[in-house]
Amino acid sequence: MPYLKAKHLSTQGKRLNERVKTANRKLIYIGGEIRFQSEMDLEDYVDEKFDEIFPSLIKIKRQHTVKMQRCDLLCCTKSEKQPIIIELKNEEDRGLVSQLTRYRKAIITNKCFEDKIDYSLPVKMIAIAPSFHADNYTDKEASKFEEDFCFWEFAVQNHHNSGQFKLLSQIYEISYPVFGLPEI
Repeated sequence: MPYLKAKHLSTQGKRLNERVKTANRKLIYIGGEIRFQSEMDLEDYVDEKFDEIFPSLIKIKRQHTVKMQRCDLLCCTKSEKQPIIIELKNEEDRGLVSQLTRYRKAIITNKCFEDKIDYSLPVKMIAIAPSFHADNYTDKEASKFEEDFCFWEFAVQNHHNSGQFKLLSQIYEISYPVFGLPEI
């Protein structure tokens, strides 16, 4: 959607409006923090950097759908082929535990990629988000799969007007600029 209606803009304004419309802004500064513009941008970044961020995992499929359930990343460990489901959230989400539990059920029922995954091992469910609601911890504690859940918080930091992705005390470069950073 254009920034302003084109008929009310000068020629220079129309050019700026077109640049804003087509800009590939993946990181934005909003509310005093840097974040991915959308969950899809977060998924794209993690997918691009998968081997660097998760060196002990094999990515089986991104956006894997089974019985109307779609997990962001279906993976397994390199060593034992233990099934891993990774769900990425760009913001806090209260329903993560039930969402991951549904994915787990669908994957176990269908035994997707059985040649690559060892379904005799428990399915590990990893949620990655900038923060987790207290309800997530309550739901995890009440779940019979409590030991199979991991909640990993990430942060996006400014580093010379581009981003850095911080997860589990590791920092990964983000190669695109941050849109909307205040001028210093």
